[in-house]
Amino acid sequence: MEFCEKCGALMLPKRQEKKKRPILKCRECGHEKRVGSSSYKVEHRVDHSPREMIVVVEETDQSREEVSEDERRERRKAILEHFESED
Repeated sequence: MEFCEKCGALMLPKRQEKKKRPILKCRECGHEKRVGSSSYKVEHRVDHSPREMIVVVEETDQSREEVSEDERRERRKAILEHFESED
């Protein structure tokens, strides 16, 4: 992995159309750099299922109120049903 000398962003390998030799191109500023004798390849790619996605829960004024145990159970049940229906 290499980073851009100008802006510090990640540089990705890209093959030039006319030449067979790949270059590194910055994702942010477009700065290009010649690649030495080493070759670049993707070693491992991670694919996530919808169940593995991150859920962000923000606190609201309502969540600060006192909630009964029955209401908590109903909320948990609704959340579980939501995730089970995504499969």
